Amino acid sequence: MTVPTGNNDKKNTSGGTFTATTEGGTILGNQSTGTVITKALALKDNATAWNDGTKPKVLADGLQGNQKAVSAGTFAYEVAGKYVIAASSTTLSGVSSTKMLITGQGSSQRSIAQFEHMFGAQTVTAFRQGQFSWTNTTRAGASLAARINWMNVASGGMDTATIPTSMAGVNPWNPVSGAAARHSDSAANPTRAIPGELVMKADFVTLTVASGGDFFDYKPITGM
Repeated sequence: MTVPTGNNDKKNTSGGTFTATTEGGTILGNQSTGTVITKALALKDNATAWNDGTKPKVLADGLQGNQKAVSAGTFAYEVAGKYVIAASSTTLSGVSSTKMLITGQGSSQRSIAQFEHMFGAQTVTAFRQGQFSWTNTTRAGASLAARINWMNVASGGMDTATIPTSMAGVNPWNPVSGAAARHSDSAANPTRAIPGELVMKADFVTLTVASGGDFFDYKPITGM
């Protein structure tokens, strides 16, 4: 068996001539080095400066994401006399806001349900306009070549398959204003000026809802 001599089979870390073997190591808290422990690593070497103490901080580092109550406000805002109290607070995070004054009304999630808009498709309208084909053919007799029996109204005749118009854009009728509008239920959108509404049949002369006297607003909230 061939045995190398003169350490020709060894190289140093840079590929040069081998001189000696050093078993290095590191001990946390070590302040001095030698041939065995080659690295000095004090406890403070891994410390990260934190000058903010223990107070809350807006932070998004992948582990946590703190959100403000109001985007333009101050995080962890607290001032005497500006506490967050339902139906009383006029500020949030130091910014004027009425979101807490009426708890039944919010920007996206409302606790009082109301009719948003119509749903489905205007099939009755399309049927009334003659857009439904009983035989899945055009007026000229050609096949629609689709599983849809509804036809498109075109200037040259109904010759292509289509689907009825969506009803998502049809808003409910607001009897008070006499017009169609989304989120128009005044009883479901309370404010401090009109915190609620009572509907009671009391006017038997004026039958028009918009001008009749059957709608009664609750008294405004002016104090705490």
